Amino acid sequence: MPEVIAVPSQPQNVALPAKKGPRGEVLIYATWCKGCSLCVEFCPTKVLAMDEDEDHPRIVAPEKCNACHFCDTHCPDLAIVVRKLD
Repeated sequence: MPEVIAVPSQPQNVALPAKKGPRGEVLIYATWCKGCSLCVEFCPTKVLAMDEDEDHPRIVAPEKCNACHFCDTHCPDLAIVVRKLD
């Protein structure tokens, strides 16, 4: 009869360390944007802010992007693209 070796199980409540750095890259096509600011309002990590001089969003904290796609999903002009980083 083969020998049975007990392997300790992994703890189930162990959180994996969060990945540092941006998980997404935001691209804004300013010529397509009408300046509605929905992307700024929906961004949970405050990557975007309205540019007061040009009336369209700008990227103020690219390192905070978590690639949630809230901004590009809610953009009525399709002026924002989020590319997921590896």
